[in-house]
Amino acid sequence: MKKICFFSGDITRSGGTERVAAMIANGLQQTGRYEIVFLSLVEKNKDTFFPLDSAVSRYALGKKWISPGPGYLKLLPKIRRFIRQQNIDIIVDIDIVLDILSIPACRGMKVKIVSWDHFNFDFEMSVFYRRMILKYSVKHTDVVITLTKENEEAYRRQLGRTENITTIYNPMEKIKEIPDDSGREKYVITAGRLVEEKGTDYLAVVAAKVLEKYPDWKWLVLGEGEMRHLLEETIKEKHLEGRLVLTGNVQDVGAYLAKSQIFVLTSRREGLPMCLLEAKAYGLACISFDIRTGPKEIIRDGRNGYLIPPFDCDRMAEKTGWLIEQEEVRNTFCHRAKEGTEEFEFAKIIEKWEREVLTE
Repeated sequence: MKKICFFSGDITRSGGTERVAAMIANGLQQTGRYEIVFLSLVEKNKDTFFPLDSAVSRYALGKKWISPGPGYLKLLPKIRRFIRQQNIDIIVDIDIVLDILSIPACRGMKVKIVSWDHFNFDFEMSVFYRRMILKYSVKHTDVVITLTKENEEAYRRQLGRTENITTIYNPMEKIKEIPDDSGREKYVITAGRLVEEKGTDYLAVVAAKVLEKYPDWKWLVLGEGEMRHLLEETIKEKHLEGRLVLTGNVQDVGAYLAKSQIFVLTSRREGLPMCLLEAKAYGLACISFDIRTGPKEIIRDGRNGYLIPPFDCDRMAEKTGWLIEQEEVRNTFCHRAKEGTEEFEFAKIIEKWEREVLTE
């Protein structure tokens, strides 16, 4: 039985990266063909935000966060010792930054190193230290996983990585029962970290425009982050108390999606947004900016959602309003939500991991 280590910054965090890592780890563990462990740089929380199979073990290198740089050097012997003691066969780096640790730590050992890139290629190349790590990583890792075909092509074209590279989508969670239309409220919903990358500033503008025009609708915002204050200021300035609802982080995103009708994504950049996949699984009409990677692989424009020119807030508000007004169109989009999602089915994603990543 192969032993696989998923290497994380902190698997107890509540981000999309941690969520999909937990899903994949659980899926592989439940095949009965692998033993799965997590190694984190730190664990800031006692429990993971996303559930892990009881057979999956967790370890942490320390209690204090270390940013990429010279401080990483002291971690190398700890990682190397952990890999030996645990008899790890495959290490999966959940962020390319971790490649700078796993590659030297595994030198001379028969350990397959998998680099799992969760970000947009343009973002990776725009940040100096990430760009340097990426250029080093592509020469020394055994397998590279990208989230979109466009990112894979960028690796091939710009970095010369032409072998042992594959695109594996994030999986769409299987929903036992999609609620019928009668169980839904007049809710628009957005889920994700409240940060610049996720376009929280755009969200504030669009939500205000929509809610001012449609007073019988509410907009739910699931998530936390440093830009929460911007939404709070919008609520106060536009008198949207009780209508622009900030829930904070929630365990059961599905419970909120099941009550909603329209999902809006305002991100500046994405890898492959889990929130859109989950929204489609729950049968929501989806609207997103047509950013470089991610949404265009999930939304069929004009058939089960809308792709809006980046970052046209007026157009996004207009299309959201159109779906609010046109109940028949909205319901049609909801019923078509799962069209084109076959490639994201959980069982197929696990199968591809086994076939293209975990085999010899």
